[in-house]
Order: sequence, then structure tokens, then C-alpha cells
Amino acid sequence: MVAYALIGIAVVAEVFGDSMMKLSNGFQRKLPLVGTVLGYGIAFYLIALALEHLPLGPVYAAWTGLGIALTAIVGAVVWKEGFNVKKALGLAAIIGGVVVLKLGV
Repeated sequence: MVAYALIGIAVVAEVFGDSMMKLSNGFQRKLPLVGTVLGYGIAFYLIALALEHLPLGPVYAAWTGLGIALTAIVGAVVWKEGFNVKKALGLAAIIGGVVVLKLGV
């Protein structure tokens, strides 16, 4: 169960890193750049820990799929990038794919 929590925290850390990258303005602003490196560093470390207990395919699928979904939600809410039916269907397909991979283990 701890390994799944590590994946969840890694997803949040990655989305934090993505958001800081957006704030960095093409790496022109230094403090958000530090946030980007920290976010990704924490995410990779936690995924490495999760991989000690779980198989690679489902872990990577969950991490990337949930990261994409949460990043899209943050983009829509925080950055006002919009959210429509096509994006919702795409996210549902990604999450469905993660579930199918998990069921195959």
C-alpha cells in the first residue's frame, strides 16, 4: 500500500514541477526553475522507491497517466487553458488504459 502512496505523491510532485516550469517563463525566472528541479527530483526518487515493490509497466502507466490528467486539470483551473468534451474523453481514455494495465498484473 505504501508503494501506491509513493506513486500518488510522485504524481503531485511532477505536476508541481510542471507548474513551476510554466512559471519559469522559459527558464528565465530562477526561483520557479528551482521548483521545477525539486519537483521532478522528488517525483523520480519516489517512483524509484515504488518500483522496488511493483512492476514497471503499471507503475509507469499510473504515474504518467495520472500526471497527465492532473496536469490538464491544473492547466484548466489555474492557467485558464480551457477544458472541453474532447479533453475529458482523452483523459478518460488515459485513465482507462491505466486501469486495464493494472488489471493485467
